[in-house]
Amino acid sequence: MKLVHFTLQDQFHFGMITDANEFIDLDTACRDYYGVNPVKGADPSRFRDMQQFFSGGADSVALTNKILEYIERRRKMGWTPRAATGARYLFKAEEGIKLLAPVVHGSKIYCLASNSRSHVLEQKKPLPKQPYVFTRFSNSLVGPSEPLVLNPFGTFPDVELELAAVIGKRGKHIPAAKAMEHIAGFTIALDLGYRDLQYPGEGPVDWVMGKGFDGTMAVGPWVVPKEEIGEPYPLEMELKVGDVVRQKGDTSDYIFRIPEILAHLSKGITFTPGDVLSLGSLGGVPGFEFGSETRKLAAGDKIEASIEKIGRLVMPVKAEALPPP
Repeated sequence: MKLVHFTLQDQFHFGMITDANEFIDLDTACRDYYGVNPVKGADPSRFRDMQQFFSGGADSVALTNKILEYIERRRKMGWTPRAATGARYLFKAEEGIKLLAPVVHGSKIYCLASNSRSHVLEQKKPLPKQPYVFTRFSNSLVGPSEPLVLNPFGTFPDVELELAAVIGKRGKHIPAAKAMEHIAGFTIALDLGYRDLQYPGEGPVDWVMGKGFDGTMAVGPWVVPKEEIGEPYPLEMELKVGDVVRQKGDTSDYIFRIPEILAHLSKGITFTPGDVLSLGSLGGVPGFEFGSETRKLAAGDKIEASIEKIGRLVMPVKAEALPPP
């Protein structure tokens, strides 16, 4: 199940992509399903956005599967799915659909630094004693239909592939043993940063200038529910720029895993449905070690990221157009 945010003719939709590469607006489809299959006390508006979907947990996944079965039965009868109101909820990719980042607006974004053994090794640093986390804001997010943006103020742009978990259940003081109950699903994250701005000379690490610029974190292309992923360790991961592999490994390389991270952060932070936890970068393959000049991105590059059981995220890179003097 591939959960997505998308627009068609500037109208927002929450839904999913089918195996036949069709887009379903789950909000409208759910209303139609309950119109034909009424259930006492059921809420036909429960799929207005991904946050509401996540709040429903495993029940949302089960209901979506029922909706898919309903659509398939109707299609076998020669019927094109439309709601009782006449509103469409089944779309083709070629109709001009634009995929957005599958992240709820205003969600909190937490990114793990130095969280894989291979990445710590290439930095020649000791393993961290506890999760080392920084935050991003929505200005840095881009979706699958947009490019990652290079700002000319930074001279050493670099990109990293990360597994990202999406929170589905509100919680604070979450015990590690129950942490996975708070995860809704997983997606792919691309973390673009500027090494020269992040590490300015002999000064302290500057996360805001290094990792906070507009258009520097891609998330997507969809969220896969955790029920379909199962155990997230190990999942194979690969990052290519052009046709060249820059990172290759799997999620078993992570030092701190979701239960430890959520238990640590939730001591003082309330997690809410839609929050994102990006688990950190792997090390580079030989030739693309941390700090190597070969890691610099350039306008025109094409980034291709893949994670087992989730899929593939392809992003172009473009230079930011500066305003005229």
